[in-house]
Amino acid sequence: MITEQYFIGIDNTDGPGCEGTGALVRALAAAIDEAGWGQSMGVTRHELLQSDKITYTNENFTYAMGLQTDRDPMDLEDYLVDYVREHASREADPGVAILSRHSDMDHILSFGRRSQQEVMRHDWALQFSQEGNVALRGLGAKRLGMTGALAAAGLRAGGQDGRFIDWPGLRDLPTRLTAGQIRERTGIEQIYDQENEPLDRDDMVETLDWLRPRVEIGKPVIRTQRSTEPGVGRLWVVVDRRPTSEPAGD
Repeated sequence: MITEQYFIGIDNTDGPGCEGTGALVRALAAAIDEAGWGQSMGVTRHELLQSDKITYTNENFTYAMGLQTDRDPMDLEDYLVDYVREHASREADPGVAILSRHSDMDHILSFGRRSQQEVMRHDWALQFSQEGNVALRGLGAKRLGMTGALAAAGLRAGGQDGRFIDWPGLRDLPTRLTAGQIRERTGIEQIYDQENEPLDRDDMVETLDWLRPRVEIGKPVIRTQRSTEPGVGRLWVVVDRRPTSEPAGD
């Protein structure tokens, strides 16, 4: 069987009965692994333009999942659409975008970057998806989620935007552990100090109970800085901190 890699964007599932889009995509990734549909390559969150002309809850975040699978593309699309339709809020207008190796990644990435700077219309999303050979489905009456879903797929495929909210072992780490232990428990190799030098395996890292690696060159990267805490030796603290308005389930 030939294994293919996909980047799946999902947006606008929020509302009564749904904890949040981030939680839904994380649950989808777990369901895919458990059902044997493929292997999740982590879930990422991407921030789009905030504007009064755009409908969103609190912050304008959209989500993407990397997936490796040998399933037929049409079967995969049906599975994803059915899952989102079943688990999204009944009041939501979800969108699902599926980007494959046959897609024009640069074209869809440009759509994602524009979505971070200007208000993008739904008909533009449809046009970009058709030109870029991306499967794009709008599941609600207003199809509001298509724009964010396509942007998420493009930004994730570009590999230089957003942060991982789901990765094997990421949420099971204690507050303080060594860089070597992080690498062993998660497989995340890229852990750097403020000088962009990799931490030694015995260097201690303070996670602040919130570790959400950045997306750099398509991989999870943890950025740290030396602790100013008195009386400690080689201790580094993660640079990125929990935001005050983190979406539910992220």
